[in-house]
Amino acid sequence: MIAARLKALAAECGEPLRPGASEADVVILAAECIALFGAEPPRAFLWLLRAMDGFEANGLRVFGTRELVEHNQAIRDPGGLDEYLVLAEGSSARYAVHLPTQERHELGIVPTDVLAVHRDLTSLLTAAVNAQS
Repeated sequence: MIAARLKALAAECGEPLRPGASEADVVILAAECIALFGAEPPRAFLWLLRAMDGFEANGLRVFGTRELVEHNQAIRDPGGLDEYLVLAEGSSARYAVHLPTQERHELGIVPTDVLAVHRDLTSLLTAAVNAQS
């Protein structure tokens, strides 16, 4: 469902879609996240990466297997996001999993206040798409 919304946004913006990640890349990403952050990305997010290994259009960026770990390490250094795994960013919000609770949070960029809590990955990334459309 969310893959279709992202494909539609890419088509509207004239942006190409990335091919899906290989199974090996998904397994490596999950293992790196467990080692570095104590949890793997949500299974639904890993399935999304199998369909498209990241996404970028109209100010929305969904991190792929090659960017997710590096981006999360970079934003943890200043502090404040240690309990989150950020899956996507838009111009005005970050879309993340709160690791202790596994809740999906929409966060402000600065400050990183919780703007909304979403019931699942689809509603979290739908909010991201809607904010950019």
